[in-house]
Amino acid sequence: MIKLSNMADYAVVLMTHIAIRPETVHSAADLADETHIPLPTVSKVLGAMVRGQLLMSHRGTRGGFTLAQDRASVTVSDIIQVVDGPVALTNCLEDGVGECGLESGCHARQHWNKINTAVEDALNSVSLADLVPSVPDFFAASQKAEGKESQPF
Repeated sequence: MIKLSNMADYAVVLMTHIAIRPETVHSAADLADETHIPLPTVSKVLGAMVRGQLLMSHRGTRGGFTLAQDRASVTVSDIIQVVDGPVALTNCLEDGVGECGLESGCHARQHWNKINTAVEDALNSVSLADLVPSVPDFFAASQKAEGKESQPF
């Protein structure tokens, strides 16, 4: 089974949650309450996202975190790489040429590169903007008719 780490999964959940209201400064405690992810884990993930330059940290009593970039420019791959490092489906892809004891007799390695690239491309093709739930068109049309701006959830 190919599976994201729990930390990468939590990072995508938290970043998507922040991207729903990008103008809001989100506290770690509020994010933990809203996402049901334990506060120590939320704090660890948010710290990694700041170091990875995907979030900005704001100090003070009303401090917290905001997106460092437009949500359309942050991909799922960006988030995963901050937490887990580069996508590598097999150890030989991660370790590099000459690091695998089976390399001389392995005919699969060249194909793993192709598969790994396809997975990377797929993760790069999905942005935070794609993950944010949108207001259905019939809600947006009725809000416009009433003179209200449509807002994400």
